[in-house]
Amino acid sequence: MHVGSLSRLVRPTPPPYWLGIAVAASLIVVETLLVYPLRGLMAPFYPGMIYIFGVLVASMVWGMWLGMATAVVSTGAFVYFHVQPLDRFAVSDVRQAVGLALFLVVAVATSAVADLSRLRAVQAEESDLTAEMARLLLHADDLPTVLPAVAQCIARSLKLPDAVIHLAMVPADDRHSAFPLRAGAVSLGTLVVPADVPEVTMRRLRERVVPALAPLLHAGRERAAVLDSLEASREHLRRLAAEQAALGRVAHLVASGSDTRAVFDAITTELYGLMGEQYRAWLCRFENDATASLVSASMSDLSKDQMRLSFEGDNVLALVWETGRTARMDNFDNAAGPVGTFARATGIRSVVGAPIVVEGRLWGVAGVGSTRPEALPPDTEARVGAFVGLAAIAIANADSRAELTASRARLVAAADQARQRIERSLHDSALQQFLAVAMQVGAVHASLPPELEQTRAELSRALCGLNSAVDELREISRGIHPTVLSAGGLPLALKALARRSAVPVDLDLRTCLRMPAVVEVAAYHIVSEALTNAARYANATVVHVEAATRDAALHLSIRDDGVGGAERHRGTGLIGLQDRVEALGGHLTITSPTGGGTLLLATIPTASAASVPPE
Repeated sequence: MHVGSLSRLVRPTPPPYWLGIAVAASLIVVETLLVYPLRGLMAPFYPGMIYIFGVLVASMVWGMWLGMATAVVSTGAFVYFHVQPLDRFAVSDVRQAVGLALFLVVAVATSAVADLSRLRAVQAEESDLTAEMARLLLHADDLPTVLPAVAQCIARSLKLPDAVIHLAMVPADDRHSAFPLRAGAVSLGTLVVPADVPEVTMRRLRERVVPALAPLLHAGRERAAVLDSLEASREHLRRLAAEQAALGRVAHLVASGSDTRAVFDAITTELYGLMGEQYRAWLCRFENDATASLVSASMSDLSKDQMRLSFEGDNVLALVWETGRTARMDNFDNAAGPVGTFARATGIRSVVGAPIVVEGRLWGVAGVGSTRPEALPPDTEARVGAFVGLAAIAIANADSRAELTASRARLVAAADQARQRIERSLHDSALQQFLAVAMQVGAVHASLPPELEQTRAELSRALCGLNSAVDELREISRGIHPTVLSAGGLPLALKALARRSAVPVDLDLRTCLRMPAVVEVAAYHIVSEALTNAARYANATVVHVEAATRDAALHLSIRDDGVGGAERHRGTGLIGLQDRVEALGGHLTITSPTGGGTLLLATIPTASAASVPPE
């Protein structure tokens, strides 16, 4: 018989038993009829072997018991119809008895082997079903999506109209039978099949399919849980890496002393990039009039009125102001006050705000808002708080730098004022006394008689020395603080320096008539020191001096054609000049290649220097 035909005969679920009895009886009748033409051609018991076919079919399709019954009935039919004459058949006939016994043994053995083949086929098909269910359930990334395919495999294998697997406990009803799927005390779901399934199929479901499906479903669910956990871990690591990178970029700006506005914009940009497009980020500064000013925001379409809002009413700003702690609001539908109106106008539904505390003082709020219908994630407070510390450091650094710059500027102003007081003291006190003494000596010299020629000569030498001392004091006082600078401003003072310079000076002055005193004094000393160095060390033949005010700063350019090689550390007074300029918030650069002359460039802010208070 063809292998395919045999495989179709060997079924895990046999046809109805009454059909098997009818088929077996029909086969016995047909086989009995076929023995007649073969009886004359074969030995007495050889034609009976044809009955093995019926035994084989009954055993393979309906099992061993029907096969054995078919074997016994086939033996009886063979003896009754073909062992002739029947009335002379005797058991004492050893040859006949042995033949019949062998026939019965072969028939029963064939029935057992066929039934064993059927059982092996059942096991193989059930193994195939289990393997297919394992392949689907143990390789699925999303368990619910493969359950219909698993149910279809069960239905196809057991010849069911349909089958459904639920991940919940489903009760049976009139049209459906339910098989609970459990792993120990854990309920996994329910296998639902039609209620009109044959009992043998129900038994197979109960005894074989469900016990195999439950652990596979449990393993698949555990695998899905592990995969979800791994994916959540990977997502957490990706988000943590992105946050650390963002914090690193902001921290670099803070450490490099960048402008606070650049740091604020970087914070809001990084928060917006981390949270997503449906989120908003901003930084607010608390003002003294119960309002908050937006210093940076990821929202570019804000009007001028929305840049400063009163935080009266129900809002996160008020909560942070009152408590000094991180606050959250997940609904602005009924929030009163300007901030609530602003939130509704911009579509913000949930907000988290973290306080920015600078040296113990509540400075402002860093906030994140969401336009999504659900509330912000529970870890938003921690994510915003990581940036708040950097904002506080940036603000503290900026305040420290501003205070340091102001302090240095005050020191420079105080030193200049001290110079001015010394100059006035010399001019108003010491010089006046020297001049009075010189006049007295001159009067005594003029009143001496002619005969005191030697005395007159002595007084004349003393008067000359006194006049030289007066000139030196006057020059010293002019170097300490030039009177012309206070009286006529920087342009006149620079022209005076050019006239007294030992090296010809080419002046180009495009400055304001008057500037803050500290700026004028700093510029005067820079030009004075440069002209002195050009005359003493550079062997220059000409010096070009340019001075111009633009962009709220005084710009100086001093260039000579000397030997170059000027360096700050050689004690030429350039270090002191640089300190003075930087104390006023400016900068000074020197370019002096050997043999290429010296170029000195200085920029001194005039707006910030104007705020330096006088002593």
